[in-house]
Amino acid sequence: MDTKERIIIESLKLFMRFGIRSITMDTIAESLGISKRTVYELFKNKDELLESCIVSRMIEEEKNNAEIMKNSANIIEAFLTHIKRSINLMSSISPMFFHDARKYHPEVFRCKGKEREEKDYDMIVEYINTGKQEGFIRQEINVDIIAKLMKEQFKIIGNDELFPPDHYSKSEIFENIAINFIRGIATDEGLKIINKFEF
Repeated sequence: MDTKERIIIESLKLFMRFGIRSITMDTIAESLGISKRTVYELFKNKDELLESCIVSRMIEEEKNNAEIMKNSANIIEAFLTHIKRSINLMSSISPMFFHDARKYHPEVFRCKGKEREEKDYDMIVEYINTGKQEGFIRQEINVDIIAKLMKEQFKIIGNDELFPPDHYSKSEIFENIAINFIRGIATDEGLKIINKFEF
């Protein structure tokens, strides 16, 4: 693992645990036992570092999704496993991470958020089409509409006015959206799998 990759991995871990604003380039350098100059030679500022962290996380999520698809017995199991992993990930992230990203790094958050939404849309379409072929997702639903509805519902997770962080965890909001959504588009056979799945 080269120095740049080490910085990205350690920074993402610190950002997710403590938020972005409280973690300085000095903090990251000290945590890795390297000089601040080394960090700045590879990343000109925190925006650039944060963007690299988000890209790294998105690549990791794509790998995880491919692994889930490969190892699942059917698309409902894949859907639910993906949901379970997402819930566990969100439970480990400080609410300050999202707050700081929106408030102090809006351009990075907006740009990478849009890219993430596009990837989520493609993944949902793939899952639904596969589910239709397997007979676990209802045939009559409009895939494009359902994928867009699901994507828009996930945006609500970041609405701190609707769901104040001191009253609702993002993992709980995500779980309620995702589980109820998949139950709504599943066939009777799909519901049987959902009802047996353990979170």
